[in-house]
Order: sequence, then C-alpha cells, then structure tokens
Amino acid sequence: MKKYLSLLLCALLALSCLSGCGASSAAASSAAAKTGSDSHKLRIVATIFPEYDWVMNILGINPGDAEVTLLLDSGVDLHSFQPTAADILKIADSDIFLYVGGESDEWVEDVLEESASGDRISLNLLEILGDSVKEEELVEGMQEEEEHDHEEGEEHDEEEEEGPEYDEHVWLSLKNAALLVDHICQAIQAADPANADLYRSNADSYLSRIRDLDARYEEAVSGAALNTLLFGDRFPFRYLVDDYGLNYYAAFVGCSAETEASFEAITFLSGKVDELELPAVMTIEGPDHRIAETIIDNTQNKDQEILTMDSMQATTAKDVANGESYLAVMERNLTVLMEALNYQSESEAAPAASDSGESPLKADIDLTEMSSTMVYSTVYNMMVLPEDYLGKVVKMTGTFTVYRDSETEIYYYGCIIQDATACCAQGIEFEPETELSYPGDFPEVGSDVTVIGTFDTYEEGEYLYCTLRNAVMLGE
Repeated sequence: MKKYLSLLLCALLALSCLSGCGASSAAASSAAAKTGSDSHKLRIVATIFPEYDWVMNILGINPGDAEVTLLLDSGVDLHSFQPTAADILKIADSDIFLYVGGESDEWVEDVLEESASGDRISLNLLEILGDSVKEEELVEGMQEEEEHDHEEGEEHDEEEEEGPEYDEHVWLSLKNAALLVDHICQAIQAADPANADLYRSNADSYLSRIRDLDARYEEAVSGAALNTLLFGDRFPFRYLVDDYGLNYYAAFVGCSAETEASFEAITFLSGKVDELELPAVMTIEGPDHRIAETIIDNTQNKDQEILTMDSMQATTAKDVANGESYLAVMERNLTVLMEALNYQSESEAAPAASDSGESPLKADIDLTEMSSTMVYSTVYNMMVLPEDYLGKVVKMTGTFTVYRDSETEIYYYGCIIQDATACCAQGIEFEPETELSYPGDFPEVGSDVTVIGTFDTYEEGEYLYCTLRNAVMLGE
C-alpha cells in the first residue's frame, strides 16, 4: 500500500508541476489576480463524520465561505478506507486537515510527507488527546483476532517489533469531543483570524451543548438498575463506557475485522446474559445481527431485545444532507443506553389525588422524579422517537401554555419544560380526560402544572404531533 501511495503521489505532483510549467503568462496573470478571492478561501478536509460536523458547528454561518470536505462520505468505515487520487489532491490543497491518527490512518503519513506545506494545519486527534488514548483491550470472553496473510508483494520485517494498537474511536466520548472541538476551533481561528471571535462564540455555544449531553449520560448511568453492556459485535464504545464507569463484554475488539464468533465466545456471552439478567444484546450500526441473534438463541429465556448503538462509522453524504449531526446520534445512543441499562425513575407510587383532579393511572415514565437534564433528554427522545413511547403513561411538571386555533376555535393545551441552562425548551400537548372550560378550569398561562396521561401521536396535514391523552392535571 505504501509503495502504491508513493507512486501515486509522485505522479500527482509531477502532473501538477507540468501543468504549472506549461501555463501561459496570461494564465499566470489570472492566477495572480485571484489573490484576495479564491486563493484566500479556507479549505478544510476532515476524514470522518464527527470531525466534519464539529467543523460545521464552529463555522456557523461560515463568514469566510470555507470549503469543507468529508472524505469518508460513502459509508466505508475508517478501517477499510483507501484514499483516491482526488482525495489526495484535496488534502494537498487544504489549509486544515483533520484525521484520527491511528493504525487505520497509516496512509496519511505518506500523503503529508509528499505534499508538505508549511501553511497547512494538520490535526491528529490521537496526538491531541495524548495519554488519555487507550490501547485496544481483550476482555474476558472476547475472541482474539486471527492473523491474516499480508497482501501480495508486501514484505514483513520480522525484526521490527510491533507497537501497541490504540483504540481509534475517540469521538464516542463526549469528554474527548469537548477537548477536540476546542483544538479545532483554535486551528480555524488561526487560519481565518478575521472571523476568530465568531468562531470562538460558536464553539463555546456548541461546547455547552456537548457538556449538557455529557451530564445527561452521567445522570442516566447513575439512575440505572444495571451497569453492564454486552455486544454481540465489534466494540467501538470503550471510551464511552470508561467515561461513565460501565462494564462491558463483546465478541470482538473495536477495530476487529472478524465477522464469525467462535462457539466458545457465543457460549460465554450467552452465559453472561443469563448470569447478569441482561434485557438486551447490543450491536453497532449495520444490518448483520447474526451473532447477537445466536447469543440470544443460546440463553435460557431467549427473549432479549437487540439494541443498536451508532458508532458513526457508516455515516454517508446523504445522511449529512438529511441533517444528521454528531449530537443527534449521541442523543439516540443515550436513549438506547437507558433502555439497555434499565433506567428507572425512583417513584413507584401511583399518582396521588389532587384538588384539580385525580387519576387512577400509574406512571410508566415519571418525569417529576428526574433532574432537569434527564427530563429534557427524555422529552427530546419522545419527540425524536415517539414510536418507542406509544401507550406509556407519562407524568410531568412544566409550564402551562395554551394555543387557540382561530379557524377551528379549538384550544390546544401544553406542558413546556426547559433544559438545565434554560436556553432550550420542549413541550408536549395534553388532552384533558374530562370536558373542561378554558380559562376557568385551567391554571394561568406561565404557571406550573403537573399532568399525567397516556402518550400518543396524531397527524394533521404533513405533520406528526405528540400528545398525552386522557390527561389529568394534578394539584401540589
């Protein structure tokens, strides 16, 4: 591979030189005239989706009209990616180049050597994180990776001692993400100082959202009945579980190329599911769940769910165009984590009678027992994944609001909650169980209200709405 890259780079550079030598004086004048326009357009190349999305959040409205390229945009993951000639030229022409820096990025060293530029800023994520980078580990029950033959024509230097293999999936830690976003912001500020203050403001706002989500993960883990995940798949979430003190078992390490688990591995993992009474076997994104299915088939009850967490190694350009984002993926992963760890609110009691009404319903999801960060996260998940909450009884406290449709004269009532920083709000409509008259039978708009009802959805036109049906407003 290195020989191929070197030859390709030499050919590309030679072509560049020939094109330059053959240029006319008119073309040279034209190039000089571009100073202050295209020649100052910031070019940023990111190898993986999380880097790309971090850059886009820092740029915001993109005042410098930066051109941002995502190299791995076709669903090919980091471990099997090989750059094309077009990719290499984009890197050579870039002002900022972001890459992970692990074993999968060995090709980067050759590209940077052959296309050396004193002005380019190259950011290696593993180097930025330094001593916090973790080595791949083989935990109990995990299948060791088989030795594969080397590619034809490659020589293996037996005398060269192999160094440790590091876990490259550093972006799956929100704590790592915060540090990396800060460094990327500094690089963009240095490359475009005219807009440095705006980039810093964008980064600070984005970092606040990352840290808020990190706090929600902390809360979810602390309120969970379980503390172990079991993956019938590769395991790229080492940084995430270590951040929150979780245990794990898995079929393979995160960077493994294996697809078939041994009888011993299946037997061990099935036994662990039974021993720990785990409700789910985990997988990463992708359609192949055969190992997870086999593990479940070998448990005593054979009734566990298969839950999927997204490691963002198969995100495509189409996903990006459809609005996919790093934080949205991590929000969905939190929802899956809460289910896998059997997150529960502390309240087991049925709602008490009240002056405003009483309900025989017992809450499946009692938001009144959660912290503000968990309340906001749970309501957000209801909006994003409503199908997971259909039929569940929800109890929540928030700010009362009302909307009157002037055409139909129908009143819509809502309970609004805010996140811990009071910068964002989410709300759920509720439909009273009994016929009530507004405003006499309702609290004042802007005052606190506690509501319990059954979660449901309905469509109006092209939109899907969430509501609590047969709802009762409860007194203090």
